[in-house]
Amino acid sequence: MKHILLTLLAALSFCGSCSAQTPVLTLEPKPFIEAARADSTAVLLDVRRPSEFAEDHIDGATNLDWLNTKVFRHGMKKLCRQRTYYIYCRSGRRSNAAAVYMQKKGFHVVDMKGGILRWKEQGLPVVK
Repeated sequence: MKHILLTLLAALSFCGSCSAQTPVLTLEPKPFIEAARADSTAVLLDVRRPSEFAEDHIDGATNLDWLNTKVFRHGMKKLCRQRTYYIYCRSGRRSNAAAVYMQKKGFHVVDMKGGILRWKEQGLPVVK
């Protein structure tokens, strides 16, 4: 009986790990931009508010406001699932949430650790 119970628990643990989502790949700013530049399917996606994007952003980025759920979901419908979305925000919090959401919806995503704050700390260029 004890053996059957242990076998059952082991099987349940195994099945639970099978359905777990793969964690979102998160890269520091330099490896992030290097990966995006090397990826022919790359799309830079800034998920900050439009006013933040207007202040400064990474060259070539497209803005899609994560905090405006209606706008974000509508914008996602226009995105191609064959592309890889390199996502960033101000500090990395919104971009990670957006990346997790998008990955669950079947998109290929890479998140930038520390957001544009870390990007600028490392002296990387922005468009103003």
